[in-house]
Amino acid sequence: MALTTPHRTNVRFLTSFAFLSLLLLAAWPLAAQQAAVAADEAGLLHQAEAFEARIASRASRVRDPVLDSYLRELVCKIDAQRCTDVRIYVIREPYFNALMAPNGAMVLFTGLLLRMEDEAQLVFVLGHELSHLRSRDSLAGWRRLKAAGNASIALQIVGGAVGGSALAAVAGLGALAPAFAFSRDQERAADDYGLQRLAELGYDTHRAGQSWADIWREEQARERKLSSGIFATHPASEERAKRLKAAATSGGETRSEAFHAVIAPHRLDWLEDEVGRRHYGQTKVLLERLRRLPFAPAEIDYAIGEMYRRRAREGDLERAQEHYETSTSAPDAPARAWRGLGLSAARRGDRTAAVKALNRYLELAPDAPDRELIEMEFEDQSAAP
Repeated sequence: MALTTPHRTNVRFLTSFAFLSLLLLAAWPLAAQQAAVAADEAGLLHQAEAFEARIASRASRVRDPVLDSYLRELVCKIDAQRCTDVRIYVIREPYFNALMAPNGAMVLFTGLLLRMEDEAQLVFVLGHELSHLRSRDSLAGWRRLKAAGNASIALQIVGGAVGGSALAAVAGLGALAPAFAFSRDQERAADDYGLQRLAELGYDTHRAGQSWADIWREEQARERKLSSGIFATHPASEERAKRLKAAATSGGETRSEAFHAVIAPHRLDWLEDEVGRRHYGQTKVLLERLRRLPFAPAEIDYAIGEMYRRRAREGDLERAQEHYETSTSAPDAPARAWRGLGLSAARRGDRTAAVKALNRYLELAPDAPDRELIEMEFEDQSAAP
């Protein structure tokens, strides 16, 4: 018997309802997944904003309009679309580290800037960090942690770990690196983007691999009883250095003079911070490399002298004196080189040479913060050289 019109209508209605139900059921997991991603991202951004607020107010933040403007110009050169969304914070810590937070806060440590030889190397680092922002790599890592039941660790990464120093907040992520570190594929993709932008902007792409080869040599010089710490969230890798060298495709500009002109007002302090780490094997490799560059040799010789004086192994005081004397013989010698020369002479028992050098230091630096301490130590000596 043929179906009547009402029956046909009911069948069509039921068929349409069933089909719509299937569509809704199929769409439900996607909608739930999108909602979960949005919730995760909101939570991550909230923690990142708290992290940025604390970093921005750190006493160790380097506040230099010239340096800030220079770094912003480079970021905009690399990624004009996102540069207005990126805030750059330079933190005075002697560690090779950079961090790109998911909300656009970029953190650079002075130890990284000290190790850069030219603008090309710095542009590669900035491009690498911007790639993580472009690819939203932090969100992927956050979700992996949550899936593994480690949300409490994830919160510490960009929020809770900021309670102490800036080092504890960023470089101190060493213990949390397995949870925070990007995958090898993400790191390689970031490297590829950095190299791509180097080539497109006319820089020498070979400089990226050279930078990582130099960093690897520092790591090899580490005394094994000491934790490295210097590399934090960017562990040194021989494989990475080789890969970057092999991937280099073109020569081009390095713009070393422009870079060194910008960091010149800070270099001496950053060198002292590096020596203060007391990882003398790594520091020696770094300073010997910097000494081969045509920039601030008197400052580098002073820093080498400081390294030997503080290490104080057999023959080190003599080595320190040699570098202090080389530094003080230069027309642009830092006043601190005379202080180092005086202190090393005092440790060798040459009080006359010590007083002469320290008086010269106080003459060149009348507002020296340690002036009173030095005058008290040698108050029984003539003030004149």
